[in-house]
Amino acid sequence: MRVRASSLFGVGLVLLVCVSQAFSGEGHLLLGTWTIDVSKMTRPNPPRSVTIEIAEVAAGTFHITVDVVSPDGTTSHGEGTFTSDGTPAKAVGSADLDIVSMTMPSRRILVMGAAFRGHPSSTRVFSLSDDGEHMIETIVSHRPDGTPHTEVNTWNRLK
Repeated sequence: MRVRASSLFGVGLVLLVCVSQAFSGEGHLLLGTWTIDVSKMTRPNPPRSVTIEIAEVAAGTFHITVDVVSPDGTTSHGEGTFTSDGTPAKAVGSADLDIVSMTMPSRRILVMGAAFRGHPSSTRVFSLSDDGEHMIETIVSHRPDGTPHTEVNTWNRLK
């Protein structure tokens, strides 16, 4: 009985190591290029388009670019490089945030806290849909009177 129990433990340990190594080589599932589904936006005067690209530049370090075409056709470009451990990082080119803190608690989720000019701006949670082709963004911000406001956007995978 002892031999069998130790054999099962050994097999379990080998499987654990193999499974851990298999998952460690897989990237975050939100990596890629996404475009917002403008037709589902609830805000007044939505942009013509928004494209976001999330890329891993080193182990645990990611670069995000955001390109916006506003309703009048003007364009803006924002970007930043961050680590997924929540360390604050500078963002440049955005009209509503200049520092972010991001974590990736699972391969399907990205959580971002943002600030602008030293004041909290928003919290955003990006999660991958079950079909893997859509990213759902939940934005929590506050109105001028302090009332929380939640907005949900749908992004389509481009590549």
